[in-house]
Amino acid sequence: MRNRGYRFIIRDLGFGHGCAVMCINAACINALIKEYGIDPVIFRKLTWEDLAEGLSSDRGRVILEEMRPRNFWQMCDAISLLYTRYYSAEPGMAYKERWFRKYPILVEEDIYEFMLEEGFSQDEALEFTEFCKDHIQDTDKRDLRDMIELYDLPDEMAEVLMDIKLLPTRQRMIEELMAVIVRAVSITRREVNIRESREVY
Repeated sequence: MRNRGYRFIIRDLGFGHGCAVMCINAACINALIKEYGIDPVIFRKLTWEDLAEGLSSDRGRVILEEMRPRNFWQMCDAISLLYTRYYSAEPGMAYKERWFRKYPILVEEDIYEFMLEEGFSQDEALEFTEFCKDHIQDTDKRDLRDMIELYDLPDEMAEVLMDIKLLPTRQRMIEELMAVIVRAVSITRREVNIRESREVY
């Protein structure tokens, strides 16, 4: 799992106004955690085991056990694996594939970030990502293939992009993760309260 310390969210401004790219850093994450009513101290103590308790999916628990995420973005990546779909991998199992290791694309914004890492300008990266948003889930990927060739993307990245069946947004995955965290914190609190009540008696 990558851990670059920050990530981006691309938001559609609507009504033909284009998109805005927002950088999400530690301060934003702490504000988000408080917004959901979670004590940051409690959040920092959460383990992947606690997070697994907040999931209803057995496959999700297996992914968490294998990936053992240690921070917010690793948790987000692990949850994203449950929603991203590839043609050549079982749901949730893409991280085991050779082609996935160099370019683990789990959300739309990963395309933007990888393009920046490959030396493309922000405008080029955003333009290509927006194109992918409209075409990556096409059954006929001819337009996407043409755009990949136009931008001369690395072969391994092209292979991953052409294999994607369904790609969510990071905003949605953060919302899904926060719902799991809220459930995990609730379960943890309940267990602590039960343990403390037993100790009293």
